[in-house]
Amino acid sequence: MKDNAKKSNGLHPCHLRQNELIVRKNVRFWISAAFVFFLFHNFSVAQERRVAFRTAGPPAVQKVIRLSPPSLDETDPGVRFVGFQDEDKSDRPSKPEADESLWSSPLDSHLPEEKVECCYDRCREFWEHHNAVWGEYLYLRPRGADVIYATPVDGTGTPVGTQAAAALGYDSGFRVGAAGAIDECSSLTLNYIWYRASNSDNVSVPGGTSFLRADTVHPSTVNVAGDSLAARAQYDFDMQSVDVNYRALLWGGDHFAVNYQLGLRYALVEQQFGATYSILGTTTVATNVDFHGFGPRFGFEGERLLGDCGWLVYSKGAVNFLFGRNSADYLQSNILAGTQARTGLSETRVVTVPEFELGTGWVNSDGRFRITAGYYLAAWFNMMTAPEYLSAVREIPNSFDRQVKTLTLDGLSLRAEWRF
Repeated sequence: MKDNAKKSNGLHPCHLRQNELIVRKNVRFWISAAFVFFLFHNFSVAQERRVAFRTAGPPAVQKVIRLSPPSLDETDPGVRFVGFQDEDKSDRPSKPEADESLWSSPLDSHLPEEKVECCYDRCREFWEHHNAVWGEYLYLRPRGADVIYATPVDGTGTPVGTQAAAALGYDSGFRVGAAGAIDECSSLTLNYIWYRASNSDNVSVPGGTSFLRADTVHPSTVNVAGDSLAARAQYDFDMQSVDVNYRALLWGGDHFAVNYQLGLRYALVEQQFGATYSILGTTTVATNVDFHGFGPRFGFEGERLLGDCGWLVYSKGAVNFLFGRNSADYLQSNILAGTQARTGLSETRVVTVPEFELGTGWVNSDGRFRITAGYYLAAWFNMMTAPEYLSAVREIPNSFDRQVKTLTLDGLSLRAEWRF
């Protein structure tokens, strides 16, 4: 009976066993294929998210700002809530107000481009380097270079009044510059400084028992008529410098930035003094003291935002090592006697120039425009100045020992800058 039943199905028992094996193999195959597909799909998605993380921002963003896991906090600088466009509202059913926006971050590359605004593509970071141009007004005063040119004395040579000095005061200059961004964390900068201070002075005495001693005239040319009743002086101080710097981010965040800079500077300082005395008609003294130097420089710059209104504080510091040459000359002449004394001096020096600036300022909301005001101080060590050189010339005998003096410049700086 069993044989008849199996034959009635038309299949032999061996055939039934073979069909069961085939079905099991097919089931195992499709299960294995589905599992492999699932793993491959997840691996591809992970790779896409890894690439999205790497390309969500430039390397500088990944270097300075660590992206945190997705958060719905609107204060997180890495995310932004962007609403649908108005023309799309009519094409979709009404939803609660909370559904009017989408959460987006640099990792959500799958969202429609027209409905997502990526902060790291559009927002300017406070620490980020940009192309820029700036102009700066300087109101500085040289110190340590005043020249005393006349002293009121009596018939015995005893001082009887205040000495007359060609003293330099506050005068105007400017600094202009530009920056070219290499990437988000570094840039090249160029600065040019021009400054000039000038002073003219005159003094006279009524005569009788007092006279003016000519303090810049060579003593060997003075005779019984060496004292005058009137004198005047003109003194000019000029400074120019050009520096090129590589500037890079050392430490930065949402509200602060610290940069270091390495560069080269060329500087020129000129001191020109002239005095005229009513001695034997007219006696004139003229001297020029110049310095040309070139060398490396390095420094640091730091700035920090104060609150959310754009106010900031900043400080800058740099040290320059200028390898150069000091040259000086002296000429004394009389309208009747002609040239009475002439000499000159030239020597090489290394002048160290530390600079410091501290101030405050304001930057607009997108970081493009800023204005700052601060106090600037620079000291020029190992300089030769006009008063020291004149003292050396008037020594008898002339030893011309090395004249070492520190010249300082300090005052106000006011700067406007545009970044693009």
